[in-house]
Amino acid sequence: MPKKTAAPAVDEHAASFLAFGRQYQAAANLLYEADKTLRVPTYFMYLHAIELALKAYLRAANLPVVAGRKRKHHQVTELYEECKTLGLRIGPDDPTDIGNIVGMLDDMNKDQGLRYFTRNPSSIPEMSWVRGTVENLFRAVEPSVKARAAADGVGSGHAVSFSLTFNKPFLTLSK
Repeated sequence: MPKKTAAPAVDEHAASFLAFGRQYQAAANLLYEADKTLRVPTYFMYLHAIELALKAYLRAANLPVVAGRKRKHHQVTELYEECKTLGLRIGPDDPTDIGNIVGMLDDMNKDQGLRYFTRNPSSIPEMSWVRGTVENLFRAVEPSVKARAAADGVGSGHAVSFSLTFNKPFLTLSK
């Protein structure tokens, strides 16, 4: 039997990264509002939202993030530094705002510390600071993504993928 080979990695459009990131941001916001004791999962979702927003910014600059070698895969501090050199700014105090948020969350996630228990100590940014900074990041990235989408003729509302959802099967008794 022939061995299956994986399809080559393809870079999705910046708009896809941004939309997916917004979903993680929305989930983190909901969790934050619902139960402030669930800190680690909330930080994880905010960190992933940041990663996707930064990758959206790189894709808006027409740079690859997946194809070939995975560009700084989950290395959010390095992604941020690269985006910063391309002109990303979210406000006048970026080094003490987004720079610190990215650095601390990336440090918390060292050795996947936001996914698995770790004894490694870390500095933790206050959650409302993270929440506000993530929103500002998305606001700063969105114009570049919209401009790239317009230049590429990519509009919202067009299906590019679909998923089938199956309900649990049930047994019916026949007479």
